[in-house]
Amino acid sequence: MVISLSDITEEVLSLVVAAILASQSYYVCLQPEILGKKYRPSVAAIKPKLSELKKRVERGVIPPEIVYYLDDEQWTGEANFTSETKECGFSFREFLDNSTWVEKKVDGEATYWRLRDYQIPSRECVMVNCGFENPIRAVRTLRELKDCCNRAYLVFPFYVDEDFLDHCVDSGVGFQVFHREVGLLKELVPAEFEEVKNHKSFRFLCELVLRENLRYRLGEK
Repeated sequence: MVISLSDITEEVLSLVVAAILASQSYYVCLQPEILGKKYRPSVAAIKPKLSELKKRVERGVIPPEIVYYLDDEQWTGEANFTSETKECGFSFREFLDNSTWVEKKVDGEATYWRLRDYQIPSRECVMVNCGFENPIRAVRTLRELKDCCNRAYLVFPFYVDEDFLDHCVDSGVGFQVFHREVGLLKELVPAEFEEVKNHKSFRFLCELVLRENLRYRLGEK
């Protein structure tokens, strides 16, 4: 039985893409909300470093918001940090007081925090948008997300014209077609590999994806 095009939705296509990436040793997350970004990808995937996975299994995962608001080089004043997290509805007092992922410095009446022994846990990050019902918006979404990933792809269940492919090339976005008849992703435009520029949102995404995947891979529900 061949699935018809009318049966393919963005959600279904996202699940297909996520399954394919997961089979290639990526850790994936569907439609993650990324702090500091306006849009969500259909799928975000990271290829984790085994050494960093081991650290998180032994020392515990890091709340994604912690690595967004704190840095591993500069000290952040507790007053500024707590006010920012409270505005977003986060509270991390227990984590800060007990975790080995952060260190504390007291200078007079002021308290400062920074990340301790922190390394970004991903060797590569891929963003995918499957929003084929509005192709121009799909490209715009990936362009906004490109600064916190290495490669960005559109995946549609049909072919597009040369003008749109040229638009993808100009935007630095790759394009793949999903052949539902054989479950194949065919690449028409390769995605440019770029260095991450938005490290705060990138760190947030990596820890979010790791937390969600480790929860299932370690037997938690």
